[in-house]
Amino acid sequence: MNTDHLRLFSVIARHRSLSRAAAELGLGQATVSDRLRQLEAAVGTPLFERQGRGVALTPAGEAFRVYAERALDVLREGAESARAASAGQRGSVTMAVTVTSGAYLFAPALVAYQRSHPGVEVRVRSVHSSEAPGQILDGVAHLALISGPSLHPQIESVARFRGQLLVAAGRQHPLAARPAVSLADLARAQVLVSFWGPACQSFLERVRAAVGEAEAGPWMELSPVELVKGMLLAGTGLSVVPAIAARRELEAGDLVALTVLEANGRPARLPDWEITLIRHKRRPPNAAAEALAETLRRVLPSLPLALS
Repeated sequence: MNTDHLRLFSVIARHRSLSRAAAELGLGQATVSDRLRQLEAAVGTPLFERQGRGVALTPAGEAFRVYAERALDVLREGAESARAASAGQRGSVTMAVTVTSGAYLFAPALVAYQRSHPGVEVRVRSVHSSEAPGQILDGVAHLALISGPSLHPQIESVARFRGQLLVAAGRQHPLAARPAVSLADLARAQVLVSFWGPACQSFLERVRAAVGEAEAGPWMELSPVELVKGMLLAGTGLSVVPAIAARRELEAGDLVALTVLEANGRPARLPDWEITLIRHKRRPPNAAAEALAETLRRVLPSLPLALS
């Protein structure tokens, strides 16, 4: 199979019609049918089935579509990277971000970057932190913002940032009215768990250990933070959330930041949100990506990552 086959597959999957795909690509229907047969022969299974006047993806076609589009993305990124190298400030850069880092950290940095690099096309991919290194290794993304470190030997950290985390509850939650709560109080409550780095995971495990398993409340793993906040605002559970993501709700009084005490009565030290900017260690640098990384290094420390 070749890029013509993959591009044809992508267009047919989008239109769900061989005739409309032929019109978009400027090909005869016989050519489209012949190339599709060649592709299905190479894959080893039918990718489409007749459905009324059009076609629909088979289960095999649905599975293949993810990889076909990724392959086209990688090839397109390669071609654009080559053009960008010869065109200076033109070209493209792809950034992978988690939903939370994208909304609260990358968005203001992107605005600043576009002002200084208007000729660069920026593509943003939403991923989980665990998926971002794969995007970098596949060449789909040049940079990624993740929670926690990346330990892959071919991935390097460009910059590290820290944001304040806090234990939040909706104002109607029973613990919200208390001046302070203990680790045991947290352990007995329902906790909505999101990943903000290994230090946060260790803190939650310490909370869980404050009481026996028989007394511990339920844990529910949730993401993104907007869903977590929605649950908190509805009065369900407690959660560790980034201060920057809860600032508006805290200022409005809809969420409450709980004061947490150790067993000895001293204030518990909450972990930081660990944020890492990563890239491929050995891939030749992309000028547009390097400029975006520098913008992130400049803008992120100026954001309100902690409550004043």
